[in-house]
Amino acid sequence: MTLLGYRMVMKVAKIQHISCTRVSSSAPTLPRRAVQPRRVTQAGLYRSRATFQQTRRSSQAVSRSRLNVTAEDAGEEASIVPTGGVSKYLAKRGLTHKCLGFDHSGVEIVQVRAEDLLAVSAALYADGFNYLRNQCGYDSEPGGDLVSVYHLTQINPEMDENDSNPPEVCVKVFLPRANPTVPSVWGIWATADWQERETYDLYGIIYEGHPHLFRILLPENWEGYPLRKDYVTPDFYELQDAY
Repeated sequence: MTLLGYRMVMKVAKIQHISCTRVSSSAPTLPRRAVQPRRVTQAGLYRSRATFQQTRRSSQAVSRSRLNVTAEDAGEEASIVPTGGVSKYLAKRGLTHKCLGFDHSGVEIVQVRAEDLLAVSAALYADGFNYLRNQCGYDSEPGGDLVSVYHLTQINPEMDENDSNPPEVCVKVFLPRANPTVPSVWGIWATADWQERETYDLYGIIYEGHPHLFRILLPENWEGYPLRKDYVTPDFYELQDAY
């Protein structure tokens, strides 16, 4: 390339650069929006928290109102614990009790006071609960109430032998730890004999009216009741002479 040709090429490139600069400078430019970082103040945080709590209270009030409306439409009391047939049967006869709901097998659980146990037991026996399948006890919590439990079943000689689900009910009596005394149901269900003795032996629940209430597993000189939650196992104990 000659010197003259080189100069011509450079002049053309300079003219194109000037024209492009003029076009770009004449085009309108859009203003840029300044993006400010979002700042969360303490007051705004408190307002957001108050709004959340108010919304939560409103939703809870709506849920309670829906529950009340549903109970009113059903014509029933707004009760958390549903009642079963045994509870209704006892209520019709004016017997004081409290329904505790149902266990995992669908068996109704009824709580009665110690002074009402014999009256409730007699009513249940008259209603067909003629078999005391199990009587036991348990400690609700360390220093809490002791509970005497009765599992009752209806045994009908005319029932179908293939019927494996006869009517059942569970009766519970909560007793103060300082004086766990309850009437014996041995006179109504004879199967309570050894079972009440075992509960007395392991929990110290006293069954008034039992014909021979003494320990059935442990020796008579044993101190304390091993299945209580506050029982302290002795480091040394001496058994009675068997002879």
